[in-house]
Amino acid sequence: MAAAPTPCAPPRMHTRRLDDRIRYLSTQINGAPEGEVDSILQELLAAIHEKLERLRTRAARQFLHGQASEERRTVPTNG
Repeated sequence: MAAAPTPCAPPRMHTRRLDDRIRYLSTQINGAPEGEVDSILQELLAAIHEKLERLRTRAARQFLHGQASEERRTVPTNG
């Protein structure tokens, strides 16, 4: 017997907007069996992270008016 497809996985479409995917995953958590909640949450977290990265990039471009940014993070040194 073939395994049934997981109901939490949205169809992979290149045109699906990220916001729609986040909404879809959010609604799937509500009715998901307990064993599937963790995988849905992981996918939702990844989608939210991707959304935040896109927003950071857009904000940086607007703030810097297209100029390259300098890296602000530093690596701690011992000593």
